[in-house]
Amino acid sequence: MNPTPEQVEFGLRVAAVLVALVWLLLILDRSRWWPSQWSLHLDGAGHEPQPGDHGEIVVVVPARNEAALLPQTLPRLLKQARWYRRIILVDDRSQDHTASCARLLAAGTEARDLLHVESITTSDPAWTAKTYAMQRGYEAAVKDWHGDPSRQWILFADADILQPTFSIGRLMSKAGREDIDILSVMVKLRARSPWEWLLAPAFTYFFQLLYPFKKVSSPGNHRAAAAGGLLLVRRSALENAGGLETVRTRVLVDIALAQAVKRSGGKCWLGLDPDTHSLRTHETYGAMHEMVVRAAFEQLGRRYLLVPAIWFGLAALYIAPPLLAIYGAMRLDPIIGVTGGLAWLMATAHYLPVVQYLGVPSGLALTLPIAALLYGAMTTVSAWRGRIGRNSDWRAATEIDFTDG
Repeated sequence: MNPTPEQVEFGLRVAAVLVALVWLLLILDRSRWWPSQWSLHLDGAGHEPQPGDHGEIVVVVPARNEAALLPQTLPRLLKQARWYRRIILVDDRSQDHTASCARLLAAGTEARDLLHVESITTSDPAWTAKTYAMQRGYEAAVKDWHGDPSRQWILFADADILQPTFSIGRLMSKAGREDIDILSVMVKLRARSPWEWLLAPAFTYFFQLLYPFKKVSSPGNHRAAAAGGLLLVRRSALENAGGLETVRTRVLVDIALAQAVKRSGGKCWLGLDPDTHSLRTHETYGAMHEMVVRAAFEQLGRRYLLVPAIWFGLAALYIAPPLLAIYGAMRLDPIIGVTGGLAWLMATAHYLPVVQYLGVPSGLALTLPIAALLYGAMTTVSAWRGRIGRNSDWRAATEIDFTDG
């Protein structure tokens, strides 16, 4: 039996009211707000320690085909030589001049004798590629390291991250003062092209919804995550969690590692740092698509049943409100129109701080429903690729932005 127009209208009114109520609850949940004050930049002001105050650091930089990028990013690390005992660049079968570029950049600097290039010539099928590169860097870091592992730190730094020349001191200040075992920052994504305007803020926004920074950083909450672009971990905590071997098959090794460390009793912190930028560009839809597809299914724990649940959530919370508002206006139905419009307004207000944080024009916060639709599609593609074994754990080559931010 087909529903009557009156029944359809009543159903839409109920749906609009429910969506608006859900958004009201989300707005009242402070843990879901954009954590603008949850920033390493603000927290570390005036608390710079001296090198060695909290232990020794080895920097590990996993890299594949990064010769175009290293001249921008590696000097920022080389200038912080007083903070670390060694910097290890792991060259994973690069087809460019990544290794020689790193050596050339270090020559003539105070870090020239501290840089070690660890070359990988073959893969290990038991490991995902990036995790294996991190493991090789870790092995090189600890082979001549003696003393107390609780005062020994590994800083995993991606080769595409442009960080300030005081980043290591800031990280160590936070970790040392608060006795944190694994600390990372969500770097600022580049958002300058139309596709980046549409999708980069949404990437950051949905990540924070999945892993609220305040809950991740709370010892009493089971939620754990990390952003692998810049990740500092205490050696003893890493070993207590079983080492990188426990996450060797994971694509999102940063999140998996944080979860392992927190399960073993370690303290986790995840936040922001507006001074730390990703130089990777995603100027086309295809480039943004590959970035999301690589990670989306892994973030769902490789659970296929969550894909329709994600679609339902995206449709109900982000796609439906503007459609209900437009339908209500066209049908002159104040209940549907007003409640749908209020839900859309609340969703836009919830999203706006992320848009502004990345420097995107504020009016584009209204495009969140379009971004949600595209993210649903990309999550579906990610799940399909995961099923047929096509997702890669190394990012595809993209263009590079050579400006400072």
